[in-house]
Amino acid sequence: MRRALWYLCALSLSIACKETFRHQISFTAGELQAKIAEQFPLERKGKLARVVLRDPEVMFTADSERIGLRAAVEIAPALGRRFLGYMAFDAELDYNADMGEFYLVNPRIEELELVDVRDRYQALARQLAEQLVSRYLDQLAIYRLDPDDFKESLAKLALKKVAVVGGRMVLHIGLL
Repeated sequence: MRRALWYLCALSLSIACKETFRHQISFTAGELQAKIAEQFPLERKGKLARVVLRDPEVMFTADSERIGLRAAVEIAPALGRRFLGYMAFDAELDYNADMGEFYLVNPRIEELELVDVRDRYQALARQLAEQLVSRYLDQLAIYRLDPDDFKESLAKLALKKVAVVGGRMVLHIGLL
């Protein structure tokens, strides 16, 4: 009898702990945008041109686990005039557990619109933009968990899954 009571208590405690240590923390596009905007403008110089991204706007797409970003773009070739426009892309979300930071990886450019660029140069402009995004995006931390915030420090220790759901980035944390 005593043994059965002990098992019942242990089972109850494990169920209670399982439920207690499951939690979600979510972030809106606006909250992520505030963090990302601090790191812009993003500028890279290459042999052929300088590319600058400014004024980022975070976008979530319904039923997608990718995070979208739209930014003003400036492409300034080494010779010639600069071109202005905008670029929109989306990317997967990656988490660096050691740093407690989230990054965008595997970007796909959805749109690149440059004012006054001839069709024959659109492909070159797109190549430059793709190089910028693929090379430097993984260095852009879109969110860093706050070690002084209890919930966020717990998320860093027990993060199970990151997803984009219903217009929010959701962190699923739990010990079981």
